[in-house]
Amino acid sequence: MNSFSKNKIEQSILNRKKLHQRFYDNSETYRHFLKLEKSAFSEGEISVKHKELMALSMSIITKCEPCIEWHTEQALLASSTDSEFFETIDVAIEMGGGPAGAYARFALNCLDYFKDKHNR
Repeated sequence: MNSFSKNKIEQSILNRKKLHQRFYDNSETYRHFLKLEKSAFSEGEISVKHKELMALSMSIITKCEPCIEWHTEQALLASSTDSEFFETIDVAIEMGGGPAGAYARFALNCLDYFKDKHNR
């Protein structure tokens, strides 16, 4: 992975961690969103792993790099395989066309980054 991609991912992580508490302390909507997120991503009829892969696909389609970064790591932590990541990207590309393919590259950089971080 090149240093530009690594720095971009690390900046996304830093920004999220740095600003989380500020948002939490000052935004009722953000606090409600976190409750919604916890409920939506809890284990149910659909596994957490599959929910994270769905979210990753949607993140690619909506071109949200912070979401791509977050859901890639969460899917990896939920034991998603490389094959599952690539199938998820396939769905995103089919649904989102060329722009999704371009943002899928960022998802692959995130996958490499987090696999290295978690030694997988």
